[in-house]
Amino acid sequence: MADINFTLLLAKQFPNWFYWVVAGIQLLGVVVSFAISYLGFKAYRIIKEAKYKYFFYGFLLLGLSFLANVILNVSIRLGYAKYFVEKKYELFMLPMFGIYYVFLIGVMLAYVSLAAVYSEVKKSNKLWLFYFWTFIVGVYTFRDKLMFNMFSAILLSFIVMYTYDKYLEGKNKNRLLTCLAFFCMFLFHLFVLLETFMPIFFIIRNSILLIGLILLLTTLSKIYGRKKK
Repeated sequence: MADINFTLLLAKQFPNWFYWVVAGIQLLGVVVSFAISYLGFKAYRIIKEAKYKYFFYGFLLLGLSFLANVILNVSIRLGYAKYFVEKKYELFMLPMFGIYYVFLIGVMLAYVSLAAVYSEVKKSNKLWLFYFWTFIVGVYTFRDKLMFNMFSAILLSFIVMYTYDKYLEGKNKNRLLTCLAFFCMFLFHLFVLLETFMPIFFIIRNSILLIGLILLLTTLSKIYGRKKK
């Protein structure tokens, strides 16, 4: 969902349902990501905790990158992308690719923000250096699907470990759901390795990510509902 597999999307050896199932899952991911972003914004206004502000910005960027992805995927499937690539690529498709990749770099920076908040190192005056190098690495790796996903998985692994430790401390259901949500996001990026050998993992990865987003939305809804009262 957060990356485009052009080999699969442009290939014609798979039935049409394969591509439209992927597009449907991705579109659901857009809706859920925007819902998480909205609840993050509402929760931040009530609770004033930094992590909810990062939920707002992070999942807004995530949702926008997913939306650009869906548009590109559907364009490719309907044959429009091939026409633009052959005839008028610079005028029509290049801006969409550019916006998509800018959002992907934003997603990386959002992961850093969430990792900083959850690991409680956000007050460090050296944090800007981490952002700087993440941006540099993001610019370098965004054109390499494997490197982008592996770097994203590394960032998410810190969040998974921290949320799991928090769950062990309190055995709280919401903490468990949060940990599982980020673990699903971690698996989404990690399973890109299997997608190369088994194309069905293109659907599996996106489904796992959607499950993670729904878990996170459920948790955030409970927290927001409780704090609102």
